[in-house]
Amino acid sequence: MTSPQRILSQKTGAIGWLIFNHPEKHNAVSLEMSAAVAPVIADFEADPDIRVVVVKGAGDRAFIAGSNISNFDAVRANPEENRRYQEISQGSYDAVYRCAKPTIAMIKGYCMGGGMDYAASCDIRICSDDAVFAIPAVKLGLGYGYQGQIRLNRLIGASRARDLYFTGRRYDAGEALAAGLVHEVAPAAGLEARVRAYAESIAENAPLTMRALKRVFLELERPPAERDMDAAHALISACYDSEDYREGKAAFAEKRKPRFSGR
Repeated sequence: MTSPQRILSQKTGAIGWLIFNHPEKHNAVSLEMSAAVAPVIADFEADPDIRVVVVKGAGDRAFIAGSNISNFDAVRANPEENRRYQEISQGSYDAVYRCAKPTIAMIKGYCMGGGMDYAASCDIRICSDDAVFAIPAVKLGLGYGYQGQIRLNRLIGASRARDLYFTGRRYDAGEALAAGLVHEVAPAAGLEARVRAYAESIAENAPLTMRALKRVFLELERPPAERDMDAAHALISACYDSEDYREGKAAFAEKRKPRFSGR
């Protein structure tokens, strides 16, 4: 596990678990917690045995219930502190979003404010049937970072996003599924087992192919003039020179399950 202990890093087989660990505060995120996220993601990216990353909150009541507002007076007391706070927070969301490996948000209970930013930064979102989603910035007078707004717009469309942002109201799991905010809804008691099974199904696939696919998805979400499709194409081409490509062809011919090594 990593320090500080409010952010935990665990590895089980091919799955890396990034855990927000402040359940008594519904995993509300402090500035120190935000700063600890990127090193955990970097470690998962550098570990060839980790093939998929799951983001979750500790306890049974919340994924992430937003930022730790009670600390704002201490860390956002003037424009310079607020600028630093926003840079660290956005860097934390971006670390999850830009992770070179597939990411899954395991959402149980409250997913509010900054929790929505972390969820929208993941590739896949699976929630419990008691999950609750909201962005209450309009009820607090906060300025909300636009990158999270952009990512949420991509998921649910501008029309639904306007409803979510302008009203500050809560979506339940059913409405989140209908809106396209989450991919699946699972019973709360079985959520972790479902997420683990989903992650393991991804981990069985060819790592180099997944890396290339993830890079293409990220490039396509950038403005056309900023896309580096040459870098994406290099990752695609590398697949054809890999041991995994040869293993995939052999397994197909022999009608067996492939055993990919990531080489």
